[in-house]
Amino acid sequence: MLVFKNNLYDTLSPGKPIPSPCPDPDYNSCFDPRYFIEVALSQEEEILSFIEHQPQTYRREDFRQFYPNSGKINSLHSLKEILKILKLGLNEKSCWHHMNTYHFCFLYDVLVRFSFNYNHDSLQEKLLHLPELKGKSVYLGSFINNYFFNRAFLVEPEHFNSLHREDKVLLGYDCPCLFGVVNGLAPTREEMALKESKDYPYTVFV
Repeated sequence: MLVFKNNLYDTLSPGKPIPSPCPDPDYNSCFDPRYFIEVALSQEEEILSFIEHQPQTYRREDFRQFYPNSGKINSLHSLKEILKILKLGLNEKSCWHHMNTYHFCFLYDVLVRFSFNYNHDSLQEKLLHLPELKGKSVYLGSFINNYFFNRAFLVEPEHFNSLHREDKVLLGYDCPCLFGVVNGLAPTREEMALKESKDYPYTVFV
């Protein structure tokens, strides 16, 4: 199971505060955040396969189009590995796993593109992908606010690199692997791996 800002797997426990709702109460009751991520990730192997079979000269342009933030690392192998790791972690039931900025950045690109395409699809296509929403659009901003710790990976490298260590901490730019993501460095094997949580990652409400 993947650790997000709020528990992706249990949004209705007694005593647990409901994450910030979106304006549509019907949407709030039927939206399944875990399934939303699962469906979005399920389409990525096809996208990455498309990029892989394109001429090498177009690869950087393809990364910019499909993965405008995580694609800065310019490594097809890394993106494929991150996808595989996220899909496994999402459905792993035996323990919790912490993600780092490489994972969140990739996931952000995937969800932004999926949500944009979904929201512009026909009703029939919407029902095919997320039938529980009954054709309603995805409130991506609400999802990001509820489940992402931050969007520090969107900071411009020139600004980030100009900051002193103390300023980075103050602005919340001290996230694991943020330097590598912002500066387009391909992750190491260790940086692509999820980190198993040593304890339950959420506050227990009684």
